[in-house]
Amino acid sequence: MGYEGKVAIVTGAGRGLGRDYARSFAAEGARVVVADINAGDAKEVAAELDHRGAEAVAVVVDVSDEASVSEMADAIRDRFGRADIIVNNAGIWGDLERHKLLDIPTSYWDTVLAVNLRGPLLCTRAVVPLMRERGWGRVVNISSMGAYMVSGVYGVSKLGLNQLTYALASELGADGITVNAVAPGTIANEASRRQVPDGAFERLVNASIIKRTGTSADLFGMIRYLTSDEAEWVTGQTFLVNGGYNTRL
Repeated sequence: MGYEGKVAIVTGAGRGLGRDYARSFAAEGARVVVADINAGDAKEVAAELDHRGAEAVAVVVDVSDEASVSEMADAIRDRFGRADIIVNNAGIWGDLERHKLLDIPTSYWDTVLAVNLRGPLLCTRAVVPLMRERGWGRVVNISSMGAYMVSGVYGVSKLGLNQLTYALASELGADGITVNAVAPGTIANEASRRQVPDGAFERLVNASIIKRTGTSADLFGMIRYLTSDEAEWVTGQTFLVNGGYNTRL
């Protein structure tokens, strides 16, 4: 896919799916920015990638804080002088509090939207100048099939992210920068295990066309395509990668 020399930023890369995305980019030759709010997790993943022979750097960032995101962009410029790919993966999910919308504290509503929706906007805006310098860039936002289900503030944030994806794509297309979203389905990882009740995984799998839960490899297959030269004419789209659980016609 031609990742050699390219710089790929993954937010929320200190654990879970973000860590797997960082590993996959590194395995295919990219230089990787492991961005996470947890310094220890970020440093551990970056050290692992360095040990495997990849070039990686840990950057501590709170994606909901504009000053912190600006510092991340400065660190990337100082270290690499460029940014080619960003996967806006950081989000509130595994530790999500469950509230009905009529009862949710407005402060918590604001917190979820700040991370899940404002975060991708701030991170994209921060790295776009580096992409514009080369006339090439790939932005991938991690949405969710929850955007199309009744799923409280989480679903609201992810549906908003899909619209943000299209709006950013319309603004950045002339710069050679594409913006797309990947909406995962049922992934049986630690975060989802904390959120999905017992027995629900089996019901979700049985309701899908492909009778299994997804993996990070399933998701990275789509991310790999969207961050390649071959996807030059693909932008503003949200791709459901969910085994056929739900669809949009």
